[in-house]
Amino acid sequence: MTELKYAIEPITVDNYESVNSDCWENKEIQQKLFETQGILGFGAWSDSVCVASLHCYKVSLPQWDDSLFPEYGRRRLEDWPLGWPLKASKEKQLCFRGPVWGHSCFHVGRLVNTHYTDPQYSGHGIGKALLTASIDWAKKHDYSAIIAIGGSKIVSEYNVVMGCLPWTTYVNSGFHVEALEEDAMRAPWWTKGGIHWDSPDIKKQIEEALRNKDNFENVCARLMVLNL
Repeated sequence: MTELKYAIEPITVDNYESVNSDCWENKEIQQKLFETQGILGFGAWSDSVCVASLHCYKVSLPQWDDSLFPEYGRRRLEDWPLGWPLKASKEKQLCFRGPVWGHSCFHVGRLVNTHYTDPQYSGHGIGKALLTASIDWAKKHDYSAIIAIGGSKIVSEYNVVMGCLPWTTYVNSGFHVEALEEDAMRAPWWTKGGIHWDSPDIKKQIEEALRNKDNFENVCARLMVLNL
């Protein structure tokens, strides 16, 4: 694999138009996010092209204001990468001394004005680099913690579709597990039939993973928390 050179930078008012914006509803929402939290997250630029992004939200727990969340995130939190961590944090009655930096979604290989993931940008450590930059930012800007969804250990395509890193990657960066989907006692909502996935591989991976009920713990995503 040819080495890909890239630079990680915050997504700011000066560069956000080069970032894929599928997850933001409109420029008015983007502007309010800038006013609220300063940046929209982080991007990876290679030869002036943004090849990946991590979207972040400033939230307060256990209560939060969802007015700046995407419509689908307000309608059904489970469908949104930051949604289930927020719901799980509330159910676990997690409280923090100040604002929390929430990781919404990673999009490695999703270029501006595209609606698919280009696999040539995978395997270069971009996701981990975005994670590291976000941790540094949260520490420097007095956040009390970071919360995120740690993706399934054995359904890797779910992590790509949902836009999350495997939970093991978070653990390697100092995060700890606060909760598992369905307490790992049953299969999570996203494994149920009738859900349309753009990925042709995810259904096959889910079916293979669920052949053994002992796999539930490895199928389920996790609430990851880093106290700062």
